[in-house]
Amino acid sequence: MVERMKNILITGGAGFVGFHLAKKLSKDNKVTIIDNFKRPNEDKKFLDLLSHENVTHLNMDLSDQRVLDNWKMNVFDTVYHFAALNGTSNFYNFPASVLKIGTFSTINILEWVAKQDKKPEIIYTSSSEAYAGTAAILGDEFPIPTPEDVPLTIDDVTNVRWSYGASKLIGEIAFYSYRKSHNIDKFKIIRLHNIYGPRMGNEHVISQFIQRHLDGIRPFEIFGGSNTRSFCFIEDVLDALDAVVYNGEDGEIYHIGNDDEEVSIEQLAKMIFDINNEEYDFLIHEAPAGSVNRRCPDISKIKKLGHSKSVPLLEGLKRTYRWYKNERS
Repeated sequence: MVERMKNILITGGAGFVGFHLAKKLSKDNKVTIIDNFKRPNEDKKFLDLLSHENVTHLNMDLSDQRVLDNWKMNVFDTVYHFAALNGTSNFYNFPASVLKIGTFSTINILEWVAKQDKKPEIIYTSSSEAYAGTAAILGDEFPIPTPEDVPLTIDDVTNVRWSYGASKLIGEIAFYSYRKSHNIDKFKIIRLHNIYGPRMGNEHVISQFIQRHLDGIRPFEIFGGSNTRSFCFIEDVLDALDAVVYNGEDGEIYHIGNDDEEVSIEQLAKMIFDINNEEYDFLIHEAPAGSVNRRCPDISKIKKLGHSKSVPLLEGLKRTYRWYKNERS
């Protein structure tokens, strides 16, 4: 018996992870993408994806509850909720929009699902930013690698950087609240940790480093050179998502990331220079206020579900660098 095509909804499906997921799932499923291009993601790659007859795009602002009133009830099997305004520069420059989009879109999705008889499974995309405040408070006592049961804390409500982390924290609470009040129990929460790869935009440290390197800007400025991160390539993210969706338990939280290649931001810059056999020419500054010293996830839960990392950081950086370089030409 041939398994029927599933009906998949991806919010924020023109964004980085959403696009790569939609491209993968569209091979065997009907995919509906909601994205209002708050970030400029309507590029040729996305338009090529829309040329597939089983892929549909809707320009909708999910922070407006009215757009989902009685929209396509009891249709979807799975909802991947990626809609958010990400990017560190956005946290500082457009915090109200970051908070509004991240919080209201999640509440509105839950309200929409609550009204349905055939409730879809929901994969909610949270972030390591939800517990970054805890790391700032505990310092050296903060557990690294970081497990899923770490407390979620905003350590300084006056720092607009937390507009994103706070929206994800609220989103997680919202799912458990709606499970209690509206019997929404088919959901899983994933926390992404420093994801990177082709078509990730220009507002993340790796893409910014690559762009500035290609621009030939020297000395090469680095903010928070001793801070460490563990970067995870997009292909490994998609593999981890499969493990969670097919083998994970409802109502559980899963960390997705790279647990064995924690590097400093200065080391990251050195790797990009090494790829091009170039001598280092760095100007290192202090990290922005609110930037945590270390970040590395404990991913033992998804390893037990069958996930295993396959793309080393250096290989992923080479592939990402080539993609950005080719895009320029």
